[in-house]
Amino acid sequence: MKLIVHPDYRRYSDFIRQLPATFDQSGELLYQGRNVVKRYRVDGQSLVVKKYKHPNFFQRIIYTYFKSTKTERAYKFAALLRDKGIESPHEVAYIETKRHGLFTTGFFVSLNCDYPPTSILLSVPHFDHPLADALAGFLVELHEKGVLHGDLNLTNILYHADADGRYRFALIDTNRSIFKRPTPDECLDNLKRLTHKREVLVYIISLYARRRGWDADECVHKVIRQLERFEEHRRIKRRFQDFFGIRHA
Repeated sequence: MKLIVHPDYRRYSDFIRQLPATFDQSGELLYQGRNVVKRYRVDGQSLVVKKYKHPNFFQRIIYTYFKSTKTERAYKFAALLRDKGIESPHEVAYIETKRHGLFTTGFFVSLNCDYPPTSILLSVPHFDHPLADALAGFLVELHEKGVLHGDLNLTNILYHADADGRYRFALIDTNRSIFKRPTPDECLDNLKRLTHKREVLVYIISLYARRRGWDADECVHKVIRQLERFEEHRRIKRRFQDFFGIRHA
């Protein structure tokens, strides 16, 4: 087992070391799907632990010999984002377990962030325009600082409204992020999964484009077209999974 604990949080080492044995029977469940996310209270500190799904045999070989694991990337990327001035829950530790010499699964531990997700935009009949305005500005900042989040949707962008009405944002689920200077087309492609609600997406993309000095109508057209392709690909994939009795990820 590989265990890396941030120097500032070594006091939690005993708790973290036991996670492979205790995780399934402990903690407050926050999310269960392809991965499982739980929250713990440890010595007065709220921690979030994400257990990644077991990879298939070929992925186990890749993660053992050729590519860093999602767990390791989640840990390292949190610090990279902060270095760029982008908030993300502070990394605490990560664990990689092996069986017969091959990687089996990983655990990523971070400090808990109490910010709600920006998906709250979708929970009201007329979405929160000031929040959407601020979010568009944050997305511009994100791309201009050279960050392409690998799963950029409203659930993975958390927010907080300060007393003076200004918004702050934080990113979660960052392990698939890419750090580079993106082209305009890469930026727009990155935004296609922000939300499937067209009204909200069109509003945010239009504002994003104007803030970057780009043609808003053209950008909206490109993003909607890319979203439609993504949705069609997902429909085909799910029909294939249903036909063969494969559980949806």
